[in-house]
Amino acid sequence: MTIVIALKVGDGLVLGADSASTLIRNDGQYHNSYFNAEKLFNLVKGLPIGAVTYGLGGLANRSVGSLAKDLRKRLSDSSEKKWYVDPASYKLQEVAERVRQFFYEELYVKQFNPGSPSPALGFMVAGYSAASDSAEVWKVSVQADGTCPAPVCAIPATELWDATWEGQGEAIQRLLLGFSSPLVERLTAAGMPRADAFKLVQSLEPVVHPTMPIQDAIDLVHLLVDTTCGYVRFAPGPATVAQPIDSAAITRHEGFRWIRRKHYYSQELNLPIR
Repeated sequence: MTIVIALKVGDGLVLGADSASTLIRNDGQYHNSYFNAEKLFNLVKGLPIGAVTYGLGGLANRSVGSLAKDLRKRLSDSSEKKWYVDPASYKLQEVAERVRQFFYEELYVKQFNPGSPSPALGFMVAGYSAASDSAEVWKVSVQADGTCPAPVCAIPATELWDATWEGQGEAIQRLLLGFSSPLVERLTAAGMPRADAFKLVQSLEPVVHPTMPIQDAIDLVHLLVDTTCGYVRFAPGPATVAQPIDSAAITRHEGFRWIRRKHYYSQELNLPIR
């Protein structure tokens, strides 16, 4: 499992992800957990576009994070007419469609059989279209039967603020929305009409406002992911969500900027030779 989140406010959006990667044997039993998976990446260097991944951690014997760098090379190469993202005219939906084509059409279907039970794999593609001053988020999701529909807009540019997450999101829902996911069912079982139950939970005051500064949105994403890590740590079962946290902010003028990023090498030992 995992936790990844995209939080949008007026000035931009923040992406966050944990680092746990869980291995499941062919018989469906838990095998092991690793804690250095890369789930967040800049899709096109120099452009305000990022992505997070969830579900299946690798394809073709390589991690999704490593494969994403192959895709980034295509998206940045003007000689690759089919893949190139033109900085002057691109739309984020088109970038999400390229993510689907690369990971699903080129890689996933060669390893799994669409139409039969298959592992989940998904992406949130987030940022700004070339001509837009408001951020948006698109989701690419492989279904349980191995099919992958066209990308779906999870947060449109017209929304003043919003958040979307995937993985073990119970802690985030409680903190961000103020109620647990089974609450509506429990209220309905207790005799409350379902429409009234929905009205009740939707009346809670959200903790996010469109005018929230980007730094505060960053702090909130860190809190949400960190709390999820602690929540899962004390829940029964294996550690399927864990630190360190990777995060990035995407704004119209500053573009994609890393906030937290783990490295498997020492930067001091890898400075350019002068």
